[in-house]
Amino acid sequence: MSSVNVVKSAVQFLITLLITYFVTPTEFGLVAFSLPFIAFISMLTDLGLSSAMIQRTSLTKEEAGAATTLMVAIGIGCALVLAAASKPLGAAVDMQGLPAVLAALSGSVVLSISAMGPRAVLERSLQYQTIALIEAGAAMASATVGVVGALLGWGIWALIAYYVLMQAVRAVAFYVNTRRHIHLNFKWRGVALMLSFGGWVLASNVLNFTARNVGNLLIGAKLGAAAVGLFGLAFQFMTLPLMILSWPGGGVLMATLSRMSGEREQDRRKAAICAVLGMTAMITFPAMIYLTFGLKYPVATFLSPHWQEVLPLIAILAPAGAAQSIAAYAGPILLAHNQARLQFWVSSANSASMILAFVVALPFGLTAVAVVYLVVSILVCAFMLMIGARNCGVPYASLFGSLMPATVGTSLGTLCALVATKGEVASLSHWLIATAVYAVVVLCSYVIFRASYLEQHAVAARRIGSADAGKSSLGRLVEIG
Repeated sequence: MSSVNVVKSAVQFLITLLITYFVTPTEFGLVAFSLPFIAFISMLTDLGLSSAMIQRTSLTKEEAGAATTLMVAIGIGCALVLAAASKPLGAAVDMQGLPAVLAALSGSVVLSISAMGPRAVLERSLQYQTIALIEAGAAMASATVGVVGALLGWGIWALIAYYVLMQAVRAVAFYVNTRRHIHLNFKWRGVALMLSFGGWVLASNVLNFTARNVGNLLIGAKLGAAAVGLFGLAFQFMTLPLMILSWPGGGVLMATLSRMSGEREQDRRKAAICAVLGMTAMITFPAMIYLTFGLKYPVATFLSPHWQEVLPLIAILAPAGAAQSIAAYAGPILLAHNQARLQFWVSSANSASMILAFVVALPFGLTAVAVVYLVVSILVCAFMLMIGARNCGVPYASLFGSLMPATVGTSLGTLCALVATKGEVASLSHWLIATAVYAVVVLCSYVIFRASYLEQHAVAARRIGSADAGKSSLGRLVEIG
């Protein structure tokens, strides 16, 4: 699953970068401002049912079908409301062109919701290869249309076409692959038990969403579309590890841990958690910290001049992306341990902290917002990790030990790269030197740590192994790392 998921996320990111070459930050800001509304409606319509479908030990065709039709029905209603409210909202924030963008994207809400139920059915069956292939296929097909549209001069509508077509392909493909396991019906009373679990999940998701997206809305309302366009692009760089590893990996981890019940499974759960955290950190820590110094030459060379102001924002937010890539597993860990209510309160603290950070920093400009977001994000991520570890019985020493190779390797690599180039990486030669030194030092440090890493990997794989032809759920989970 990992390689296909990387391709899918890379395609999505690259198509966004390509289209930014043809549009201004103001135009891109219209989409960046609109997408949180689309994501919020999709999440609200989900009602936590997709997580409940995955978490349940048993799920009938009728229950899956009722949950799916309930989500789609609510999604249609919310999409109509959004389309109707697009013009008043555009006038309220004084963004020319926003109503048309919001109205067009509202159609993707129904398509996105239609895919959630069928996708959950595949995920609870641990069919992650099928999920990854569908996601990658949808990204590739929609990217083709987006690229052609950008070259033909569609401007921001090429990006909108990309988003809408991707959701359409996902909805059709997921349903086709699960039609034998879902009996569509309107017996919504049958999903009451799932709603009781999903309610806490939904509340947590709303709070997490608010923490991630309130910045774009406040920046857009206060500083305008151009500012939200710059911050939105920098935010996409920051969330790369979440899209590629942590979010899909979190779903796999939750499904895996949910099936390890009983006291005898405690050691296996702890081994799985430490293995996933350690392997994720070994990828995301060096990748994100590299963005703090390694993007100066590529951005100056390949992005159009009106995007140069995004570089310092990326450098500031990148470490937050590294921290969030690890803390993102805290939610799935708590949910797998039936701690949905605790997850809600953790999300509440996270959301309140982020909102307060934006409100305090916004009067001082975009750079101040990024700096305050970084500080608060790291503190919140540390808090979330400690809560997750404490409630699943993972000792703090084991938690920090799993992150040690990535932390040491990344720190040494950054120090050596900056010393080798005296902190100047704007030219091609200096950029190549810094990149090569960084990569070599990080890899060498991992070789030094290889004994503990291989032992951790082997123990986790041995403990989580199942009887299905050696292809266990942890095997798939390790693939993501």
